[in-house]
Amino acid sequence: MFYEELYTELGKLFYHISGIDGNVSPEEKKALQKCISNTWKPMEGSTDSYGTDQANLINFSFDFEEAELISENNFRSFEHFYLQNKSFFTTEIINNILQSGKAIAEACRGKNKKEQKLLDNIIHLFEN
Repeated sequence: MFYEELYTELGKLFYHISGIDGNVSPEEKKALQKCISNTWKPMEGSTDSYGTDQANLINFSFDFEEAELISENNFRSFEHFYLQNKSFFTTEIINNILQSGKAIAEACRGKNKKEQKLLDNIIHLFEN
């Protein structure tokens, strides 16, 4: 159950990173897909009742946020989830989140100030 909720929250968080500047670029979406395939799917093997890798929830959640144009509270939602489940966050999960966030932020002409500030907030969350 933890991973299902984690992946949903990550989709929201990664959408917030990519959309914080008011635009989600195709390069950012491509970076997200690469992170899901190369980082999140190999990390653990949970699947849904149809045999689909649970890591795909990151993409589903990201797409939902984009369709609904929701972003403002996505960091707060992730922060709340993290604080409620802090004991489940391994060093590997935290590093994967930071690396994925950085990859998404840098995908389109490098990180801008808003993306960097959000990444700094995520780092700060994990340090406390």
